[in-house]
Amino acid sequence: MVDDKRPAADGSADGLPRSWTGRLLRLDPDTAVQRPGAAAVQPTWYLRDRLLMAGAPGSESWRLLEEVAEERGLRVRLDERDERDLELLRQADLPAELAEELYAAFGYTAQLENTVPAEPVDVWPVLETLVDKARVLASLDHLVTADEIVGTPFTEPHPFTEPHPFTEPHPFTEPHPYTAPDAVGEYARAGSGGRSPVAWVGPAPQRRHPGATVDGSGKGPARPVVAVLDTGAGEHPWFVGDTVVRDPQVLGVPVGPYPAAHPHWRDSEVGGMSVHPLTGSLDPCAAHGTFITGLVHQKCPDSTVLACRLYGGDGLIAESDLLTGLRRLLLFHLLGLLGRSGHHPVDVLSLSLGYYHERPEDAAFDGPLGALLGALSRYGVAVVVSAGNDSTLRPCYPAAFAPWLSSWTPPTPEHPGRWEHPPLVAVGALNPDGSTALMSNDGSWVTALRPGAVVVSTFPVTMNGSLTPTVRLPGLRPGESRTTPDPDGFSGGFGVWSGTSFAAPVLAGELAEAVLRERESGGGSETDWQARAKARRVAAWRAINEVTGLPLPD
Repeated sequence: MVDDKRPAADGSADGLPRSWTGRLLRLDPDTAVQRPGAAAVQPTWYLRDRLLMAGAPGSESWRLLEEVAEERGLRVRLDERDERDLELLRQADLPAELAEELYAAFGYTAQLENTVPAEPVDVWPVLETLVDKARVLASLDHLVTADEIVGTPFTEPHPFTEPHPFTEPHPFTEPHPYTAPDAVGEYARAGSGGRSPVAWVGPAPQRRHPGATVDGSGKGPARPVVAVLDTGAGEHPWFVGDTVVRDPQVLGVPVGPYPAAHPHWRDSEVGGMSVHPLTGSLDPCAAHGTFITGLVHQKCPDSTVLACRLYGGDGLIAESDLLTGLRRLLLFHLLGLLGRSGHHPVDVLSLSLGYYHERPEDAAFDGPLGALLGALSRYGVAVVVSAGNDSTLRPCYPAAFAPWLSSWTPPTPEHPGRWEHPPLVAVGALNPDGSTALMSNDGSWVTALRPGAVVVSTFPVTMNGSLTPTVRLPGLRPGESRTTPDPDGFSGGFGVWSGTSFAAPVLAGELAEAVLRERESGGGSETDWQARAKARRVAAWRAINEVTGLPLPD
């Protein structure tokens, strides 16, 4: 194991959440402890003191973990976030059978602590022992990153040696690890597909059913609901009425775990969005969620987007935080199926993030993440995930869960998990001319390709970094100025960007539009929540079949 910091994507020395200080480890294939007969590990990043468990507290898996931890002088406790979410589950007052299923599917974070003064905890040897002894379904708490082209945690320059933000040509021009700077790196440069302002001169997307509502009580069919777990959605003139629901809550708790009260310079969708309060340079993923929201709106103007704040503008999150957002979204969806006030069902989930598993052939042991995605699918949510931007065949998760198309059963040591109902859809990126984008990950696990390079969408009108036009002169008219373009000023509300992050919401919007077309043809009068869940599951499958060509089940 190598106890070094993940290089900050934004070039700062303070690129990690403060709560992660000293807790992030890189799994080094050359030095990592490995269980007998297991495949060699590949590099990944994880939090050193947490394991994700498929078994709930009190289960046999949890008991075995406690035994292995005790042998190493460690104690195990349930993470406080999980305790809060279990309380939410109790407050939800669900039917007994449904509550029991969610209790098993939620996924739990085991916090490991030393019982006596010792070296800092490292859960990797614990996990290897646990799986070797009992084949327990558990996993590392991986570092998950937004799919943005800003370098990778394994190879990008160290924050103290990369160019200063005022002297480098553009903050996103560092070389890509796998190809020459003029190849994949082109997608990160302004003028070649990197984040930069543009003017939108066409009309705003128009709704066919302006009087519709998400619950179907208005004029027209119920609006398709697309959940986007990302950085949120900033201010924009397109986002009016119920076009966007910011920070949706389940039983009074935000679905997205990223704190709304975070200081504005760490907040990707509020205020000036500057990760450096002294230099004003923009977060690498500032406006990521706003851009994604605009793409969904362009493809399906009649949809309502749930903009759930999963991470900040640094584009970093722990897998356990992703689990928190997913299980709260699942509970929100189920309460909607049950007709509970303030909640409504979700039709599509769009995720633009991922991590690389240390043993892709053992990814079935990421039971918590697979189980939650499977539960969302089983209850009628179409799940769409970006494939990643590293030009690699190495499977990127959760997108690489996609090949399990036929049925979902929880993974076991003998059999990997499989999709039981609508399959997860992994999306790679296309260039404007229809060719596959060079930066897009690929492989048998990639389901579909959609435009993702040099696409145009929405930016918060509040977004303005510290860079300025190179020339500014007084204009001929009163109050007028004549300038060159401001390279990081987005007050016009639109820009271009590139990445598979943006291919995924394009397909998600297509799925929402397909769901809407089916609703326009009638149906949807089921009154029993189980019948509604089944109808949505069938509708999700039909939409996926229509949009991607994946065959319907027998």
